[in-house]
Amino acid sequence: MTARLIGLDNVPHLLRQCERLFLQGTSGEPLALHAVADVRGDAFSHLSALTSFVAGLNRFDGAAMRAVRGVAGFFPAGPGGPEVYRQIVATYSGVGGEIDRFAPDIVFVPVSLPDSSGRVSTGLCAEFYDVAMASASCRVAVMCTDLPTLPGGFTFDLEAFTHIVRDDRTPPAWPEGTAAPDQVTDAITLHVASLVGDGSALQTGIGKIPAGVFAHLAKRRRLRLHSGLLSDPLRALVESGAVDRSAPICCATLVGSHGFQRWLHERSDIVLRPISYTHAFSTLSAIDGFIAVNSALEIDLFGQVNVEKVNGRHVSACGGLPDFAAAAHRSRGGLSIIALPSTGNGRSRIVPRLAPDVPVSVAGHDVDAVVTEYGVADLRGKDAEARALAIIRVAAPGARRALQAALGA
Repeated sequence: MTARLIGLDNVPHLLRQCERLFLQGTSGEPLALHAVADVRGDAFSHLSALTSFVAGLNRFDGAAMRAVRGVAGFFPAGPGGPEVYRQIVATYSGVGGEIDRFAPDIVFVPVSLPDSSGRVSTGLCAEFYDVAMASASCRVAVMCTDLPTLPGGFTFDLEAFTHIVRDDRTPPAWPEGTAAPDQVTDAITLHVASLVGDGSALQTGIGKIPAGVFAHLAKRRRLRLHSGLLSDPLRALVESGAVDRSAPICCATLVGSHGFQRWLHERSDIVLRPISYTHAFSTLSAIDGFIAVNSALEIDLFGQVNVEKVNGRHVSACGGLPDFAAAAHRSRGGLSIIALPSTGNGRSRIVPRLAPDVPVSVAGHDVDAVVTEYGVADLRGKDAEARALAIIRVAAPGARRALQAALGA
């Protein structure tokens, strides 16, 4: 079947024939849909939508999100999000199953120009396109001239799509920012880097702590990278010579500045794979020396981690953290690290026990080390009391007495 080339003005006709829309998030957000909804919101009003949008990366207040009848996703929408939004609880490895149950009948996939064999790359994102494409009867390739092409990226034959639309706008950028690392972050990332040896396989997220860790690993050698999401700091790490050139860098999503996107174009050492591969236990369990470095809102003396709720408000979701922490803990020579400042907003981020209304994003038994600016609490091989005492030692000095008293209560 040959995909039919249509204009954006024909998209409302496609939408009216469908009932369930999947909207890929992160760097796969189909921005062209917002442009359509700006002028033809009525074409969306009958649709139920499921999205993997992430606050801070995607527009929960975009026209398409506001126009649909109802929308669900896996991260909090935050201020300005649609009133009809509801958040589904799922780890990233479980999102594919939720999409399959939702059974979208229409999906929009930003793709590069086709190569000589007629295949198109999904550019910066592979996350959930495999499961969405398998379900949808209406599969629209949004062809973007400036989308980088990765020879080892996630690709489809152009004939896998039912329709093609052109979108000549420049893909969005997510600059890392220019603020210099603060002393607390630098101390934390130095401690984390001390746990990463030559030849380790590393997973990180985005933000100041992952960026700082990468900066401190420039003199390591033969590092391997397997992550859900990678961004601008990857470039400096690769150019430092720290990354093993014989082991392709694997991730599901790439986000970053336009300069980073240009650097990515035609790189054969970076492969994009869907979440069904990057976060699968069968994939992760085969990685020796797997070190997962993630941050948190707070952690308690049992090692239980909260990354989702603060002051009674949901600010994030567990995402892929439980998948990576569990795999790193079980990896031969691996390490599951939670790295966080000892305080935040004037209070200790190490607490005696997570509050009853706070979700446990990562179980304590999947945390091997807790790192703050005060050092490393190595929890391996310790009983419950010894683990708690190790965590107290890296808490803020002013909080340690109260934590010690709570431990003895």
